[in-house]
Amino acid sequence: MSMYIKFIILVFISILHLSYIEQESMKTHHKYKKYQDKYGYIPESDKGDIHKIKSRMLQGIYRGEKIEGVYCNYVKDSSCFVNFMRNDKLQKDAKIELIEIKNRRRLTDETRLCNNLLSSQPLAFNIFLPLKWNNYKIVTKVFKELLPNLNIEKITDIKLEYVPGDENDKRLIETDKSCFDVFVEYKTLTDEKKCIGIEAKYTEPFSTKNFNNVPLSKKQKYFDAIEKYKNQFSSKNTEKYLSVKFNQLFRNQLIIEEVKSKTEYSDCIQVVLFSEGDTKCVVAIDEFKQLIKLDNSFKKITIEKLVKSILEKTEEPEMKDLYQQIFERYCDYNKIAKYINE
Repeated sequence: MSMYIKFIILVFISILHLSYIEQESMKTHHKYKKYQDKYGYIPESDKGDIHKIKSRMLQGIYRGEKIEGVYCNYVKDSSCFVNFMRNDKLQKDAKIELIEIKNRRRLTDETRLCNNLLSSQPLAFNIFLPLKWNNYKIVTKVFKELLPNLNIEKITDIKLEYVPGDENDKRLIETDKSCFDVFVEYKTLTDEKKCIGIEAKYTEPFSTKNFNNVPLSKKQKYFDAIEKYKNQFSSKNTEKYLSVKFNQLFRNQLIIEEVKSKTEYSDCIQVVLFSEGDTKCVVAIDEFKQLIKLDNSFKKITIEKLVKSILEKTEEPEMKDLYQQIFERYCDYNKIAKYINE
């Protein structure tokens, strides 16, 4: 037997072995058997997180075909074709946006974007990229309704995985290295240029890291920033700002303050987009709002409310059909009631 054939056989055996380990290591949920038999596995680690379980179920139904050996919110195709809504125009726009994000060195996990249907990253692509169509006409109407105090005349730009100053080789915003999931630029009725930094959440926690436990040398920049932007932050809340529960919201809000002080935007606010069923997210949002000082600098919008508003204001058939599909994929929990109640 030639060395080449031996090598092929060894590779094949290794693949089979890895597949066996993958399946053996999967611990599936002890409930929801009818669903799992039809659409795919739900991990036991979800336990009683009913929002996460429901969301996985919707993603499995959207995927449409059970894939043995993986959970119901995963696909094996790494092209992003399944995770981006199956609309030709959106698919093309997503590829262009992805190239721009890579050029800005902002893509941290392409596998999560392309293979995990439950990730908030593809959710942001799917909801916000079509809002750039028709010269931002629909999104302008939607944001005027949902954020009436912003005095919006027209939305002028939408970018994903971006913060102002990313165009420079040396980033303009330096206190924190993260960026906004979605960046929205708008012009006001008084001709001012302002912006919105959107944090998109689907089922993920805000953070898993406690910044109180990092070395003092790394925390010092946050201490300095809290003092610099003391019109927004209070030093008595420093430990809370850096905690697991709040540090992502704090760091986003810190970027907001830095954008206001370093760029041409006369004002900028943080908006958290989340599912109305995500009760843990709601608690963190409402508590964080009490930890900052400036009114109207931090807002929340549910995914359901945003998509419904888009549908109400969209007359163009292709766009309306697309957002109906988006609603069914991310918001229509009635579709899985019979599996939840089994």
